Amino acid sequence: MSLVRALIVSSFAAMLISCGPPPKGSGGGGGGGGAGIDPDACGNISTSDVGRKLYQFLSASAELDRATLQLEGSVRDACQRMATELGVAADGDTRTVCKAAVAALEANLQVSVSQETHLVTKYDPPVCTTEIDFAASIVAECEATVQADVAVTCEGSCGGTCSGTCEGTCQGATGAGGECNGVCEGSCRGRCSADCRGYADVQASAQCEASAELRASLRTECSEPKVRVVQETVTIVDDAKFQAAMRAIDTGMPTILQVGAKAELTGKAIVLWVKTLASLVKSSGELVGQLGDKGVCVGLQLAGAFAAAAQVEARVSISIEVSADISASAGGSAQ
Repeated sequence: MSLVRALIVSSFAAMLISCGPPPKGSGGGGGGGGAGIDPDACGNISTSDVGRKLYQFLSASAELDRATLQLEGSVRDACQRMATELGVAADGDTRTVCKAAVAALEANLQVSVSQETHLVTKYDPPVCTTEIDFAASIVAECEATVQADVAVTCEGSCGGTCSGTCEGTCQGATGAGGECNGVCEGSCRGRCSADCRGYADVQASAQCEASAELRASLRTECSEPKVRVVQETVTIVDDAKFQAAMRAIDTGMPTILQVGAKAELTGKAIVLWVKTLASLVKSSGELVGQLGDKGVCVGLQLAGAFAAAAQVEARVSISIEVSADISASAGGSAQ
């Protein structure tokens, strides 16, 4: 058990014994995930500074629970389609069916071609676009401040004007203070006026920062890569198996690579989420004092977030792992 989880367990043990399990979510902000996190279950807690920040954090936690279920489900569905094309069992949990698909794909490619040189799968990497303004709006609501005053950095490529310093290459004129009046290929240390192809790095209080980065990453849109198999001096010796492998690659690999790219950004945001959750748990006694009779209810919702943490991490991990495994089994390389 990690130090973070040990801390959460010890802090919530007494609360869970006395109050029972966290309520299942059914309100507008929760439900649909594995842990039933519901930020609306405790009534209106946004009447104070601490309550407003906690509500945003719980809302992000509920969204994370739902979204990671969907991410893993997309990976499992893609692996099932691949397994079906390859003629192997398509049942079982995500890890089981994806391992079966990977093994069958490798086997088919090994026996279907005579590799005088090699056969490779090339793909255009997914392009993931994150809405900087959305992240800023979450912080503004959470901090009760003006959106224009929120500091959000685009870690990646800024598709428009970087009104700040471009730590990379500026494809355009560079103005006073290092302002990039064009596409910034690198980290835009300032406001990115158009598409941020990367991660939204927020500067705010811990709960608001975690909420904004998490929700921005979950809202990130990743393009589906174009996958193509290149035959470089190979001889097909078993066309049936080769064609089955090609169909499997076509039907599953684009989705898996796409989900894997989004899962990597989500995984980065989860690190801060877990750290913030641990900090909230450590100060749970103070929360009860600040929120009055709603404090225990909020504590139980945080316990629900803890209940989801291990599964959330596992869902993201398997999505990234399968993306790497499928790419390797097909001899995949980005270009």
